[in-house]
Amino acid sequence: MKRRAAHILLIDDDSAVLDMVQSVLGHYGMEVHAYPDAAQALELLQNPSAPEFDLVISDIHMEGLDGFDVIHKVKATQPHLPVVLMTGQASVDYAIRAMRLGASNLFMKPVAIRDLVQSVFHLVDMHRDFRLADDGLRGLVNERRHFLFRSDELEVPSLVRHLSDRLVPMGFASLNNVDVISMAFHEALVNALEHGNLELESHLKGDLFAAEDAYVTLRAERMADPAYAGRLIEVRLAMDTERFELEISDEGPGFDASQMSPLPGDSDLAPHCGRGLPLILLVMDEVHFNAKGNQIRMVLRRK
Repeated sequence: MKRRAAHILLIDDDSAVLDMVQSVLGHYGMEVHAYPDAAQALELLQNPSAPEFDLVISDIHMEGLDGFDVIHKVKATQPHLPVVLMTGQASVDYAIRAMRLGASNLFMKPVAIRDLVQSVFHLVDMHRDFRLADDGLRGLVNERRHFLFRSDELEVPSLVRHLSDRLVPMGFASLNNVDVISMAFHEALVNALEHGNLELESHLKGDLFAAEDAYVTLRAERMADPAYAGRLIEVRLAMDTERFELEISDEGPGFDASQMSPLPGDSDLAPHCGRGLPLILLVMDEVHFNAKGNQIRMVLRRK
């Protein structure tokens, strides 16, 4: 059966950003309903004849209703609809406030289009899967899973869905925040694959539409090189009724985890510094690294 196109509600009073994001998501087959005014966009969301929306993307700083108003109003009427926020202020306080309100992700401007597109596809697919989830999982009391992949065999989105499918039934997440937890899993796996096994540096990333992208080129080269592609990623999941623990190990050189601060500073949220670890540290109840820095253990406790 052919899946319907995803419907995205996009809100930003910056016409350049509005046009760019609409064009990019439209290029990937999504139906983007773009508005420079939040109040008008929210009217469409409440219109019974409007399409069923899969995602809302909103800027934070706008005249009239701002992005925090948007997420508050969306969650009040459609608590399961994911909302992604964009901001030009790389602030930990902003990130914490957005996630506490139920934001699925927070992007810094100028927007890294590659990351935005990946996040949109991930959130749309994940929420569609959750709407089809089996309520019988609520009877589960404990489980252990063990995965082992070569770098060139790992399918990150598919694995994230397997790792996330117990979170809501077991009480470690709600439909309001499961997407941001899943995004943290996604970032940890990408870190293990790209920065660990493939030894790629974030500063190599270029614009999605650039004629040449050093990051993509080097990634392809190393995926074709057995010395990198043959490295393994090991994932262990253990959970019971009180604790969810996910351990991800790679065979890369690691990093000096002792230099990580308990809570990332503002600069850590800037795109050029990478977004994975700050997001993980904000979302998880506990985060631990091994001495080498090539293994992360993330813990959630039942709320």
